[in-house]
Amino acid sequence: MSAPDPNATTDISRFNAVFFDECAEHLAELEQILLALDIANPGDEELNALFRAAHSIKGGAGIFGFSDMTVVTHELESLLDLIRTHELALTGPMVDLFLRSGDAIGMQLAGHRDGSAVDLALIDDICAQLRQCCDRQPAAPAVETSAPVPEPTPVPAPDNQRRLEIDFLPEDDLFRRGVRIENLIAELAELGELASRYEIAEADLATIDPESCLGHWHFTLDTAAPEEEIRDIFEFVADREQLRIADASPAERQETAPSPGVIPGEEPAALLGRRASDRNETAPGAFGRRGPEAESSIRVGVGKVDQLINQVGELVITQAMLAQMAGQLDPVLFENLHRGLLQLERNTRDLQQSVMSIRLVPIGIVFSRFPRLVRDLATKLGKQVELRTEGETTELDKGLIEKITDPLTHLVRNCLDHALELPEVRRAAGKDPVGTVTLRAAQIGGRIVIDVIDDGAGLNRDKILKKAAERGIPASEAMADEEVWQLIFAPGFSTAEVITDISGRGVGMDVVQRNVQALGGRIQLSSEPGRGTRVTISLPLTLAILDGLSVAVGAEKFIIPLNSIIESLQPQAEEVKTVNGRRVVLVRGEYIPLLPLHQLFNLEATVTEPERGIVVLIDVQGEKAAVLVDALLDEHQVVIKSLEENYRKVAGTAGATILGDGKVALILDVGALLEMWKD
Repeated sequence: MSAPDPNATTDISRFNAVFFDECAEHLAELEQILLALDIANPGDEELNALFRAAHSIKGGAGIFGFSDMTVVTHELESLLDLIRTHELALTGPMVDLFLRSGDAIGMQLAGHRDGSAVDLALIDDICAQLRQCCDRQPAAPAVETSAPVPEPTPVPAPDNQRRLEIDFLPEDDLFRRGVRIENLIAELAELGELASRYEIAEADLATIDPESCLGHWHFTLDTAAPEEEIRDIFEFVADREQLRIADASPAERQETAPSPGVIPGEEPAALLGRRASDRNETAPGAFGRRGPEAESSIRVGVGKVDQLINQVGELVITQAMLAQMAGQLDPVLFENLHRGLLQLERNTRDLQQSVMSIRLVPIGIVFSRFPRLVRDLATKLGKQVELRTEGETTELDKGLIEKITDPLTHLVRNCLDHALELPEVRRAAGKDPVGTVTLRAAQIGGRIVIDVIDDGAGLNRDKILKKAAERGIPASEAMADEEVWQLIFAPGFSTAEVITDISGRGVGMDVVQRNVQALGGRIQLSSEPGRGTRVTISLPLTLAILDGLSVAVGAEKFIIPLNSIIESLQPQAEEVKTVNGRRVVLVRGEYIPLLPLHQLFNLEATVTEPERGIVVLIDVQGEKAAVLVDALLDEHQVVIKSLEENYRKVAGTAGATILGDGKVALILDVGALLEMWKD
């Protein structure tokens, strides 16, 4: 085994992703606290939390070498420090400035993470505004020049100034993880007068690994900073038990309460001795953090999770193949085999559900983006708006979370721009001048239902019909309200009188509908004049698996999603009619269009007459259809495979799956089938 190259450099970039994630979390926390802050009476705990978030971003940026990000955070931290110590009063414009500062830091973060452009002029402007706020402190009384100037006297240390002894006992892979100890020392030096020394354990220099950290640091710091602020500096690189802080003030030496895992009075050398054994008892977590926090959660790349899900999906397919082959064997002669395969099926299903749950994340991640949006738009529009959220813990597939954000954003913007009235208009109508937008999520069966509700003026039926007539969209006064509301999903449809940068260009609701449908979802509208509007989006729980019903059409098999099936039946010959050249089936007094799969997919079918086959009634966003098939086979929980990645797009399908016999079955897109029938 060759010795490590002492001149080799550590590639710190492989740890950047962890900083990016944690920085984004701190920015989100900063914004959340600011939006909920009582400006007239801010709590000390909230102000301290704001300072810690800014300080953590600054410290992390310094450690990872993103020095440009420390510029804004340094100015932000300075101003927040004045506010939390009550040297400067918090104002509304300051909160606005803090929010813009968070945006500027986010822009810098995106620049390092994604290569996005960074507006340097904006950064300089934000820094200048922050410095200007800091300079607005009450000035000291002027000294009369004629008065005798007294002899200078030593400035006493603050009442809370004390001397701290700090022992930093890192893991031996500290340097390999890309930590720059000089940045940590510089951060400590900003808090007061600092002295430091490095103590190294005895080691054989002939076999020493130059990339290993074999010792620990001892710092002496004269400071007024609280202990938690010191620990914040080490947030990205140390667990609480790796940092020992004791009060060593000359007047009185009083050790602070030991952190979990630190034995009172234990010397650093003893801690170093315990370190090797402790390392085997802690689970690896985020960069440089291996304590109780890491044991509760770890960061894993989405690609790894997707790979795991795909592998479990292959396992499910293999298990189904084995079960089908075993079904041909005598259950008496092969009793143990059948019993083992049943156990394998149970274990496989449990494993699949556990793995799928890893990819589920709370929809609160999306909801948390809207308080800032609502605040900014309400201010711009001169409206008073309260945002309410319900069901934030409802879990949804991460892939869906990312894709549903834009449609929800457009709906919320529409609520503020079109639906909610100005305060004076609401007051004249006898309503609360503060309008309400509610985001609500819930899991119903195998689907997630998201409601966007406002208490505004509601949809204007006459205006919608008039605009539809102007644009040549088929409409009539005889249409039911639900049908009229659907007109706003027509491409380019808008009732806005004035085009603004918020909405009104007619590019939106049709895109929202297409995006939702692309996710296998449905969108519905309901409205009441003067009371408000509700937009309901229904989505599958996940895009990776679905519960389906397998059906036969000739020699082919198809999967129909169970969540779109109403019922199945065999109609009588007299219940099948022809209207305008198209066949329909009469079900309980309602004529429903008949969709023969063998015609849509150009197949040779065993059954061509509905009375000899089976029709499966499906629901497509409130519109019903009857799918004609030869026979119903079985219910399955199928793993969805992309046809476009492996073959090409097939009209009327949402993907494919592999059945227990190894054959490929197409998964039907019932909405696309209905469109094919209409064409």
